[in-house]
Amino acid sequence: MTKFFLTAKHWQIFLLFLFGTFNANFTYEGRPTVTIVVRLIGTLISFSWVLFVGHGLYNYLPKKIHFNYNLFLVNFFICLTAYTTVMILSDGDGMTFNGLPALPGFYVFYALLYITTFPGRLLKSIEIDEKAKLGGYIGNFFLLIFWPIGIWFLQPRINKVVAGQDANQME
Repeated sequence: MTKFFLTAKHWQIFLLFLFGTFNANFTYEGRPTVTIVVRLIGTLISFSWVLFVGHGLYNYLPKKIHFNYNLFLVNFFICLTAYTTVMILSDGDGMTFNGLPALPGFYVFYALLYITTFPGRLLKSIEIDEKAKLGGYIGNFFLLIFWPIGIWFLQPRINKVVAGQDANQME
């Protein structure tokens, strides 16, 4: 599955993302359980690109560069668990937290930023063959934030990195 996300064309990822976004915003009137399941599947499809690209690019990272891959995975599953919990507790309507119960939301927000930044930082680090600094990968971060548009610019670069690394391994 990881290989698909690393080698797919930008338009394929774009269509997959649109399908996931459509499902993540779909509502079945009078059927909250079906709504929750369809929304969770849509959200998982939408975020799967970040997970698989982060995982796949981490494997292409030069040995001299180290990133906290475990934190990436933990934060991904924290975001997914928080979203799932809110969807189940609110019957798919969303929730608002105030005061002390809102504190975990700050970490979930940090986790979301981290998992969004991780693939862009890895991509830039592989391209420049050293650990990327904030100024080097901030553009990738914004392309990931504006995801449907950013895919058209990031995916060809990912394809190029993977093709180059695979060609080097065959030699």
